[in-house]
Amino acid sequence: MRRPFFRILSRFAGPVTASLLVACGNGQTIRPPVSDNQDDDPCDPGGGSTNTGPTLAVDAGSAPVPMPGGSGGIGFDDLRYSTALAMLLVPAGRTGNLDLVDPSSEAISTVGGFSTDATYSGGDGFGVTSADEGGGIVYAVDRTSNTLAVVDPKGKTIVSHATLAATPGYVRYVAPTHEVWVTEPSQQQIEIFTLGASASTAPTHAATIAVGGGPESLAVDAPADGADAGGHPYAYTHSATATLEIDIAARSVAATWSNGCATSMGIAVDPTNGWIISACAEGMVVVQSTQGATLGTVTVGAGVDQIAYDPQSLRVYVPGPAAAAMSILSLGANGAPKVLGSVQTPNDSHCAVTNGGGSVFVCAPSAGTLLFIQDPF
Repeated sequence: MRRPFFRILSRFAGPVTASLLVACGNGQTIRPPVSDNQDDDPCDPGGGSTNTGPTLAVDAGSAPVPMPGGSGGIGFDDLRYSTALAMLLVPAGRTGNLDLVDPSSEAISTVGGFSTDATYSGGDGFGVTSADEGGGIVYAVDRTSNTLAVVDPKGKTIVSHATLAATPGYVRYVAPTHEVWVTEPSQQQIEIFTLGASASTAPTHAATIAVGGGPESLAVDAPADGADAGGHPYAYTHSATATLEIDIAARSVAATWSNGCATSMGIAVDPTNGWIISACAEGMVVVQSTQGATLGTVTVGAGVDQIAYDPQSLRVYVPGPAAAAMSILSLGANGAPKVLGSVQTPNDSHCAVTNGGGSVFVCAPSAGTLLFIQDPF
């Protein structure tokens, strides 16, 4: 079914029209999301894709941000935003690049030196697939070479490496202990590396944490001073059907709580409010307290993988490939989630990142691009 775009604007006139242009530091403006005036996948104009999610997905428009060398597809997985660098961290799989994207201007700089492949196989298991920033340095993992790379984002170079014990999943910087943690699902463990006095000193293997049935995803509730909402630094990950709390100082699992997922996937944590947000592949989002109590659940489109969370607006962005749509949730004062609506995305979009203010960048693997979408709700 086709619907003129002005009908969508009339429904969401305030938020959409007020935020089509985003000011940039260089005086330019980001390209606004553009609708094709149809109820379909914005990357397949006129395709008339059928949305199968719990809410009717609107065509909010999109602005493509092509990744260098991405023509033909990229196996995106983990996307991050670094407040310190004011950059999106985009591991671009087979291209061999970690792309640093300015979300205001869409300017892209690349850090090469990772594994490359000339063609996109359709999966997300090749090359550099996860990255995180800490202390102005970026840490990235390469699933093909099984390495942890230390990246100087100013010099745009890899300055040191460490060999991983197994194929990596996600990498996260842990500020209170100045460590880097890497999930290794094939070995059901998290590998911990201590960092040298300078970035040029290779990280050193320090320990592993056993995570039965996982680990899937990893979120750290630990600002640099180590003082979170509970006064103690923790990290959170998943087994298939549970959320695990890890004591960072003790390097051990402190608690395990059922989250109701058949298959747990993406995770986010709100240290200020003490909330853990878990996404289930079958199409559900669960919010729990850091004491394990379930605060609420909502149904979203199936095929969920990674999610994005904006702690300022308390909004969660949940791409659901099976629905060809991204659900947008709002968390209430008590953490209970509510579906505000959904926007159309490609049917292979499974990861997203936000830098706040309603700006969301969604991966479009087959196209080798990110899509800039402004939250219309």
